Amino acid sequence: MDDSTDNYNLQELSESDFEIVDDQPEIFGWNVRDTHRNKVGEVYELLFNPDTRKVRYIVVDMESNDAELEEGRVLVPIEIADFDLENDEVKLPGVSITNLLALPLYERGRIIDKETDEEILLALDKAEKDAPIRPGSIHVSQTKFYPKNEEGFIAGDDNA
Repeated sequence: MDDSTDNYNLQELSESDFEIVDDQPEIFGWNVRDTHRNKVGEVYELLFNPDTRKVRYIVVDMESNDAELEEGRVLVPIEIADFDLENDEVKLPGVSITNLLALPLYERGRIIDKETDEEILLALDKAEKDAPIRPGSIHVSQTKFYPKNEEGFIAGDDNA
């Protein structure tokens, strides 16, 4: 079977004949927090592949948040989430409000495909608004300025 189509045969867990196995946390309704510990929503749904029985995405409902985000549901890859079992929370380290606002909205029945994955990757790679430029960013080279005079760039004098 073609892995690319197999990867996108996703179903909502609550609408399926499956359930979370006994040794795994029941995360429906858990608060979701961004990298700055803002409550950005709650776990609404899990999207999984019924053939592999692996969850691929958490659907985060942003209706109940502390960050003044507009209502809507977004897709978050499960592999970037940390589960805080003591506090019944899902933490998204490295994910800011900027990233969440760029994530694709999810509505029941939306087709998840390679383009959706690419859209999610781009959203998660966005630099946080008003944050310092990340090391290694393509924008770093644009921020370095060297003094120059009419003859060209000034080099340091190693005889000094």
